[in-house]
Amino acid sequence: MGSQREEREELQADLIEEEELGSREEKQGVVVGVMGDVFPELRQYECKIQEIIAEEEASFGRTLVKEAFILWDTYGFPMDLTQLMAEERGLTVDVEGFNIAMEEAREKARSARSKIAGHSIVMDADAISVLHKNGVGTTDDSYKYIWHQDHESVVKAIYSGTEFLDSALDQVDIGIVLESTSFYAEQGGQIYDTGSIEGSFGSFHVNNVQVYGGFVLHIGSFAEGAKTLMVGDKVTCKVDYDRRTLIAPNHTCTHMLNFALREVLGNHVDQKGSIVLPEKLRFDFSHGKPVHPEELRKIESIVNQQIKDEIEVYAGEAALAAAKRINGLRAVFGEIYPDPVRVVSIGHKVDDMLQDPDNQEWLSISTEFCGGTHISNTRDAKAFALLSEEGIAKGIRRIIAVTTARAFEALDLASSLASEIDEACKSEGSLLEKKVASLKSKIDAAAIPAAKKADLRADVSQLEDRIRKAKRKTAEENIMKAVKTATEVAKAASSRGKTFCIVQVDVGLDTSAVREAVLKVLELQGLAAMAFSTDAESNKAVVCAGVPDNGSKDGLVVEWLNEVMKPLKGKGGGGNNGIAQGQGNDASRLEEAMDIASKFASLKLH
Repeated sequence: MGSQREEREELQADLIEEEELGSREEKQGVVVGVMGDVFPELRQYECKIQEIIAEEEASFGRTLVKEAFILWDTYGFPMDLTQLMAEERGLTVDVEGFNIAMEEAREKARSARSKIAGHSIVMDADAISVLHKNGVGTTDDSYKYIWHQDHESVVKAIYSGTEFLDSALDQVDIGIVLESTSFYAEQGGQIYDTGSIEGSFGSFHVNNVQVYGGFVLHIGSFAEGAKTLMVGDKVTCKVDYDRRTLIAPNHTCTHMLNFALREVLGNHVDQKGSIVLPEKLRFDFSHGKPVHPEELRKIESIVNQQIKDEIEVYAGEAALAAAKRINGLRAVFGEIYPDPVRVVSIGHKVDDMLQDPDNQEWLSISTEFCGGTHISNTRDAKAFALLSEEGIAKGIRRIIAVTTARAFEALDLASSLASEIDEACKSEGSLLEKKVASLKSKIDAAAIPAAKKADLRADVSQLEDRIRKAKRKTAEENIMKAVKTATEVAKAASSRGKTFCIVQVDVGLDTSAVREAVLKVLELQGLAAMAFSTDAESNKAVVCAGVPDNGSKDGLVVEWLNEVMKPLKGKGGGGNNGIAQGQGNDASRLEEAMDIASKFASLKLH
């Protein structure tokens, strides 16, 4: 009760101080007057800002019930203190709604615990309350910033997912709370550490680490041969630092990416979320349209230049109010930061920035609130490759990127694909077409820098243009060749008094050229005509037949074609306007088919 009374007095003092500062409009005017020179957009958008703040205040009033539960469930903030705050502002909290939300949360926790082995253990507010009642202090996790050292600690609690145990052995999954830890618990977008906890009992595999109300829960299972683990046992934390070595450069490069985005796209860019994994980083940000490949190239270049410049990465704790004054410091909108807060700066010592917070030089470096684990120098990232950029919601874009070995792999793959394109340029015809089709699929699927992917796609597009032009040229040449051959044969047939001509034209499977040859014979000579062309590689043949006097002989031309297609093992169709065409799958019987065509014409096409 004493601590709650003290908290209430502090809250009342804060409210009195807030009232003394004046109305929202008056306070906003003070902010614009003080900060307007540094942030001219405050003056530029003052009216818009007023509207947004007014709407946010109204929204706060409408959603107080939900927020009261979040304060309790997420941050452990007592319900009665929330009620006191609400009363001071003339508001009320829906206690019944709060109780319903709490029961729903408990039911979800119970359902989660009922899943089969392998589930992730979660500590809800009730479990956290038990720890407090048992006098267990929150976990000291400051040792997570010390690398490549084992850490000695003591087991303070063992959690099964439903209850706290005095000892454990052979459970599939349990959670261990230590007095202190060198493990990083998942938070701020960064994935958790893995490793082991070892002691006289044996070894415990840590495969997940979460933090609940300040208690770091090490989740995992016992190694084979382990003995009973008891509360009070002394243990050693052994973090998998090789894995963390993959995570840290991704996190630091997330900061550098955030800086580069503002440099290239503008100050409207705000972080909307991030995930830092061993294999990649993901960064969501506000921007109203797709980022052009050239802009992506500039963003990627800025990060790589910072890596090349081998810039020191500094971190330090500071009072929240003092840290917020640092010029150019970035924070995630809506995020609640602790006090004191950890500041990560790429290029300048945090103490120097705190001593001279208004220095314009700070605008040229990346400075953020961050509790994550980072590399000590940008050179440790080795390389940065921005793999993709896409929209995920209205006004929100997402970037996926990689560092270190994966970045080099991406660059090597891009270089290999560029070499394949160079090699494809030496090819012609169908071979070029096959290579281009293969390259398009490879480039689409390739994990390579997005700007380079755009370049490669442009190169392939040029090859496709070349193929289209070559096809047009070939088509024109095929038509000329087929027409020339067919008309010459038709003239010779006509001179001998024949009423038809059978001709082979060497234009592959170009049906348009074969058809054009027949049409030209009909037009110039008035003879019935059938033209054949084959492709040796596929052993296929195309055939087109045409007869004059269209109206009365449409059925006859189809009959003629069908007789010819039998040895070629194919089918034909058409017949309109005295023209029919087909394709066969056995060009080796071409001579037989042409002989049938000639005999049929001699008998029926007079």
